[in-house]
Amino acid sequence: MYISQIEIFNFRSFQQNVIEFNEGMNVIIGHNNAGKTNLLSALGLIFNQNQRYRPDVEDFNKNIPICHYLTKNEKGIYIPPKITISVWIQESSEFSNELSDDNNVIYAWRIIVDRPYLAKLTYEFFLPEGAIFANYQKDIQKLVDEKKDIEIDFWDLLKRKYIRKYISRIYGGDEKLRNRANSEELSKFDYQFLDAIRDVEKKLLTGKNILLKEVLTYFLDYQLEGENDAELQDEREKRYENFREESGKLIKSLKERIHTEPILDYAKNVGASIEGIPNFEGRINEVELFSALSLIIEKETGIKIPVTHNGLGYNNLIYMSILLAKMQMQCTDYVNEDEQKVFPMLLIEEPEAHLHPAMQYKFLKFLKQKLKEKDKVRQIFITTHSTHITAAVDLDEIIILNIAQQQKLNVSYPGKVFDLDSEEDKKSKAYVKRFLDATKSDMLFAKSIIMVEGIAEQLLLSCFADYVKKEKHIPVSLEDNHVCVVNISGRYFNHFLKLFYYAEQDPLRKSAINKRISCITDTDPTKRKIEKKAKNTKCFPFELQSNPKEYTYKDESTVLFELKQKQKDHNNIRIFSQLKGKGKTFEYELAYWNPTCQLLLTDYVSNRNELESLMSLYLDGKDLDEMLTRVKSEKLISKIKAAPQTWEEKEKKKALIAARYLQSVESNKGEHALELAYQLRKNLEKGQPVSFRVPPYIEEAILWACGQEEG
Repeated sequence: MYISQIEIFNFRSFQQNVIEFNEGMNVIIGHNNAGKTNLLSALGLIFNQNQRYRPDVEDFNKNIPICHYLTKNEKGIYIPPKITISVWIQESSEFSNELSDDNNVIYAWRIIVDRPYLAKLTYEFFLPEGAIFANYQKDIQKLVDEKKDIEIDFWDLLKRKYIRKYISRIYGGDEKLRNRANSEELSKFDYQFLDAIRDVEKKLLTGKNILLKEVLTYFLDYQLEGENDAELQDEREKRYENFREESGKLIKSLKERIHTEPILDYAKNVGASIEGIPNFEGRINEVELFSALSLIIEKETGIKIPVTHNGLGYNNLIYMSILLAKMQMQCTDYVNEDEQKVFPMLLIEEPEAHLHPAMQYKFLKFLKQKLKEKDKVRQIFITTHSTHITAAVDLDEIIILNIAQQQKLNVSYPGKVFDLDSEEDKKSKAYVKRFLDATKSDMLFAKSIIMVEGIAEQLLLSCFADYVKKEKHIPVSLEDNHVCVVNISGRYFNHFLKLFYYAEQDPLRKSAINKRISCITDTDPTKRKIEKKAKNTKCFPFELQSNPKEYTYKDESTVLFELKQKQKDHNNIRIFSQLKGKGKTFEYELAYWNPTCQLLLTDYVSNRNELESLMSLYLDGKDLDEMLTRVKSEKLISKIKAAPQTWEEKEKKKALIAARYLQSVESNKGEHALELAYQLRKNLEKGQPVSFRVPPYIEEAILWACGQEEG
């Protein structure tokens, strides 16, 4: 069995939300305050029997309109705030995986009895009916009649007079029947929670620690398994007697070394010996001797150091291993039948704390192995901000909590957005799983995303946003708005965009991630000779329609055209590209809109002197013919001269600089972009910086991603 779903109503950040879980691993991600910790806490209200948390006024969801509580229902009463959390427990997808005790535990909670069975538990935190409920009605009516600061006064009244009167109940089966779940069955769930701020060293110092002592006791003579084996039983007894004999000698030796007469003299003098003469006697067993043990780390060199001298990351791993050992112990006959656990569940907040990426990967691999050994742990819930962890787990194991517009919580399942009956979607899912590495996993955590084709855009977008911010005096910092720039490494937007094709009413697309996406892609115009088997070749925009007798032309690529068509149905996604018929690529556009900005000329520009000359001539207002005399590429000269008459001279001059600039950085785009970002940053720091204009389509993409344009 496994916890297949939870519905949370009016608890902290959850107004009314349903979250579906996987049978084994569940990795829950999202930006800060999205509700990850609250989700684990909601599970704890039902399953954590050892430390039952009592909610307070601050645990109610404050986004529910106050009028909801100040309006009488059809029966003419005011309904007090209430927290409701329901979980569904489902039979394993493979019946053979079910353990024998599973059905016995959830038998009374079943709402579907046929296989696969389905059980339900519901936690409620509410104000009970009775005299206190009647008083609540009077106080709320008075509050409504006075019409003061109703919202403030309402929560103040609840905290001051009524929250301590609230009670909690856990019901099994249909909650309308109000059948309380038996605490004996609830205790069969082993809820082990490791919060984000944990001091594991205190729990690892010595065998005096309860957890460590329990685990050491369980594994004492663990190699002698088989309780029904008479030889093993005899060996256990033999070891016990041997220890008793040896420890007895130790106690005797210790007693002989203690000079007791001074102590006994004091006892006689104060009259403590009237009822008998005090003396010392003692025995020690294995468990008591555990207190003398200290956990140490033994290096390969043979050097031994205390665990407190170990790194925090390694100590966290050691503690988790001990905790898993305890979970294993509690599922066996070692503990009495009443205390045996049937369903061990492990919940971990931010396992990446103190763990470097390689250790995070190893830790995830270890946990997955434990899931296969069902006596260790049955279901795992992890909250994380680590892109390395999301890259290490399967796409189907990821659950995303995202605060969308109007503070609405959107729950997404990236592995479920693909239609596996479609060959295209199968291909897309395989591609995303393969290439969703630690870098691209940023898109799952960010508030909004800018997708780009290559490394140059990725390196420069943040700097461009700062220029837009300075120019327009609006808050468009990518960092402040939690916008991530993701390099798709080619024109594969469609594969990744399927993660974000959100549609609330669509059975498939409702699992998609509802956040703003800006896609920046090049128009890349092409031409093709009018002959059989001719292929499209890239061309400059001023070549379009320059020779219609020999070529056919496209003013934008097929990829861009298809992206625009698919985007029409998704309001959260926008495509940004250069002006059709005038633009070409990112680098071309940089120079076209900044034809005199020599900041663009880094050490990685191959024709720097030529471009400096062209920019100076343009600044001085020289004509096109004079500029062409400085160009070394005869092909480019002929193409500019053959441009259609619709191109004005000023446009041609800018296009000439842009085309030559593109040719000059083509082989060093990454290095050039890195150096250019540095130069542009330094320019911003000046009191009177050199003028630089962000290309309009990039500016629009930044504004959209930062929420500065309405959807």
